[in-house]
Amino acid sequence: MSLQALSEASLVSTSYLGRVERAERRPSALVLRQIAGPLGFTDEELLKMAGYLSPDSTDDRIAKFRESLKGEIEVAMGSLLEKVDTL
Repeated sequence: MSLQALSEASLVSTSYLGRVERAERRPSALVLRQIAGPLGFTDEELLKMAGYLSPDSTDDRIAKFRESLKGEIEVAMGSLLEKVDTL
């Protein structure tokens, strides 16, 4: 996404975004909230990445749960594909 497109979507000036991109400015929590959606993140995700919020153990448990489900789905899909192949 270009700075211009992000600026238009977030209502943050392109010059400010450019300074953030070049690490000349640290974005405020308000600016992070404004650019989160257009960048495809939730406010919380971007605030955690920027260090405004600390990650908690809930995030780790959710990630582990997702990985576990992913593995189970892959096994089930493999089994279904084997059955289809025998038809």
